[in-house]
Amino acid sequence: MANDHGRMLKLGATKLFMFALLLLVCRATRAEPMSNQETVDEIGVILDLGTRVGKEIKTSMEIAIRDLRDSRNSRVVLMHLRDSHGDPVEAASTALDLINNQNVRAIVGLQTRNEAAFVDQVATTAQVPVISFSRPYPPPAACYLTPTFLIHMANNDSLQMRGVAAITSSYQWKLVNVIHDDADSTIVIFPFLNEALMSVGAKIVQRSVLPTKASLHDMIGTLRKELQRLRATQCRVFVVHITSIDLANLLFVEAKRMGMMENEYVWLITDPLTALLDSMDSATISLMQGVIGVTTSFCHETREFFSRFKQQFLSEYPEEERANPSIYGLRAYYMIMVLAQSMKSVGAKRENNSIIPWIQYHNETKRAWDLRESLDGPRLIKEITSIVSRGFSGEIRLTNKELHSSIIQIINIVGKGSRGIGFWSPETGFSRDEMAREGKSTSMNTILAPVIFPGGPSTTFPKGWVVTSDGKKMRIGVPKRKGFKEFVEVKHHQTLNRIEFRGFVIDVFHKVLDILPYELPYEFIPYDRSYNDLVYEVYQNRFDAVVGDVNILANRSRYVEFSHPFSESGISLLVTVNDGKPHNAWMFMTPFTMGTWLVTGALFLYTSIVVWSLEHENNLDFGGSLWDQIGTVLWFTFSTLFFSHRENIKSSLSRVVIAIWLFVVLVLRSSYTASLASTFTVNRLELTEITLESLLRNKSTVGCQRSSFVPQYLEEVLGFDPVNIKEITTADELSEALSNGTIAAAYMEVPYIRAFLSQNKCKGFTMAGPTYRVGGLGFQAFTLGSPLTSDVSKAILSIKESGEMQYLERKWLYSTECSKVTDVNDDDDSLSLDSFWGLFLITGGTSTVVLLLFVVNLLHGYRHLENVEDAGGRAKSMWYFMVALSKYWNHRLVALSFIYTRKSS
Repeated sequence: MANDHGRMLKLGATKLFMFALLLLVCRATRAEPMSNQETVDEIGVILDLGTRVGKEIKTSMEIAIRDLRDSRNSRVVLMHLRDSHGDPVEAASTALDLINNQNVRAIVGLQTRNEAAFVDQVATTAQVPVISFSRPYPPPAACYLTPTFLIHMANNDSLQMRGVAAITSSYQWKLVNVIHDDADSTIVIFPFLNEALMSVGAKIVQRSVLPTKASLHDMIGTLRKELQRLRATQCRVFVVHITSIDLANLLFVEAKRMGMMENEYVWLITDPLTALLDSMDSATISLMQGVIGVTTSFCHETREFFSRFKQQFLSEYPEEERANPSIYGLRAYYMIMVLAQSMKSVGAKRENNSIIPWIQYHNETKRAWDLRESLDGPRLIKEITSIVSRGFSGEIRLTNKELHSSIIQIINIVGKGSRGIGFWSPETGFSRDEMAREGKSTSMNTILAPVIFPGGPSTTFPKGWVVTSDGKKMRIGVPKRKGFKEFVEVKHHQTLNRIEFRGFVIDVFHKVLDILPYELPYEFIPYDRSYNDLVYEVYQNRFDAVVGDVNILANRSRYVEFSHPFSESGISLLVTVNDGKPHNAWMFMTPFTMGTWLVTGALFLYTSIVVWSLEHENNLDFGGSLWDQIGTVLWFTFSTLFFSHRENIKSSLSRVVIAIWLFVVLVLRSSYTASLASTFTVNRLELTEITLESLLRNKSTVGCQRSSFVPQYLEEVLGFDPVNIKEITTADELSEALSNGTIAAAYMEVPYIRAFLSQNKCKGFTMAGPTYRVGGLGFQAFTLGSPLTSDVSKAILSIKESGEMQYLERKWLYSTECSKVTDVNDDDDSLSLDSFWGLFLITGGTSTVVLLLFVVNLLHGYRHLENVEDAGGRAKSMWYFMVALSKYWNHRLVALSFIYTRKSS
């Protein structure tokens, strides 16, 4: 028993010693890096090493890891490099292997969106951060709606698409062709570019998608076919968004061969192609002369880093001609630095907050440790996105797990490389440098530096489109009207057996062609359906434009663009009128109102009395019997209205009264003559009281033009019942319907009313009521975004300003201008007392003053009546005084009458 017990103790001691020894070995193995004060952080790197970008990223990462080791950093980054060959499935399987077998703390690389999306599904499950160099999907995309461990070391495309739109707007380019590859950019670039262009009034004409996995022979054939298709359009502005340098080289080789890198062509490239310019060889750069590029990535060159990069890159890839790092290489370097700093920060927090006893390090504990390690993923993501630094590639700031940028750089490829020509941001527009976003630089509405376009320096910039690229004529639809052919008429010439187009609109079109600075080959095509159908034909590209009297309406503007209106807008009322020739026997009384006539007559009698009072004592011409005196004074005053009087005036006071009266007579006679002349010479029209309210109340039938928008306007806006709307085609039909009472009135556009009145010599009809404003008559309608719209509108304005439009209107439409009758009340045209009260006051006042002076003189002659008191001292009454004065006045009249009788005998 004792021996057995001793053997058991000895065996237990041996086992304890062996377990302690094993524990020490394990602790030494786990603590070996700590003894050297170094911790190894393992990361997985998945790249497409067959591409230039993959090679640059690999080189930059190796330089960054070496710099970390040389800086005696407490943590060492170990890179497990894998080649995905650009295959998303292979990238995902590689990521799974790195997570399970290499226990990596993060996965970096992944140059395409598809690779990043596949790997993110695997990494999110394992909670391992993924840092990709692919451009992110702009929100709202699916990846923004679900939790993800994916970080994009790149900017999204929305900002640079807005920058492209700003450039096209600054040069007034309205048409754009888009070329992109089928890698994964379709879902990103097209919606954002289309929206950005539409916001500045431009549109995408054609879109070409190039395959990235085709053979060289197939790729060249596809490029030629696509470029021929794009060249056949009017558009000469091309936006290129592709990810491969090799594809870009093939594209510009074919474009150069087909003559598409010459004058009048514009090429704009975006990231990632712009970011790779420094990596392109001289042959590719020579093909891209005059190309404009936009990029959200600016390189701040550091000679020391560039030198080290070139040396290592050329040693590994001697076949590459140019060894300058692109933005991808610069970002790869800083990404390693940011990742190392983040892993160090997360590791320090973990070591401070948790202690794992080494003695429990066995298989189950190891799995728990691995799970603990994997839970560092969210904290690592938080650390990475919180770091803001600035280096070779500019500011590194990750917002929403992607690089943030608020400004883009614009470059121009000239000579052996590219040169910066300005910056653009949504807040400041174009500026001289990137400090504009901080308010430290002047912002402008156009690119600041001069741009050299394909074809070499020029004094003008390309207009971005051509009239026709293959000699085809513009197909212009012309409405085939049945009425109002003064505007446009389509007529078949029997002798010449051809269709002729004439009218006001056609003449204006020819004037526009004379002003345009380029030839515009065209052909007119008659169209006999409605105007809405004609506009829609342009929208369907069956016609290139419309030349005609097309109304500019809101719903039509959604399908086409209209030129500047050539005629006034509005819908008004056309009604019948009676010829108001003067048949009234008392028409001669109309110049003055009744009040004016009465006051004039009263002043006439008053002036006659005053003159007689002053002249009858000393003037034999005013003597005779009482009736002779009355006849003489009335004749004298009345004769002053028409001719000189034969009676002499002896009293000075009478001359004053007559002078004032003659002035009043002059004014009254001139006013009467002018008013009466206008009454007899101007065609007075009696307008029946017709208003919109009366027409609706009486349920009257109204007319309007057929095939126009007016019937719908009457029904939907003015509230007419459709049964009370009669559509009329020709002017003769309209005249007959108004004359015979078939319709009470007609609602028409103002230009047609004016033309109708001119045709009828302004007799029997007039325009009345308010005018309901609409868009006017558009001379031409074009497809949306057509660059012709601006040029034609400018030409129309020139025609108006030069007076040629008025000449054409008089020639075709308004040979006789008619006035709109608004009021025919004769009383309003008659001259009232308000017009003459000043004159009447002067002559009446003067006569009154003179009459008072005469009375004073009369009282002075009545001297013997001064003593009005009797012998007893009693005063005489006023009545006695008035009777005595009357007797004195009568005595003088009798005496003067006797004297005048003796003289006359």
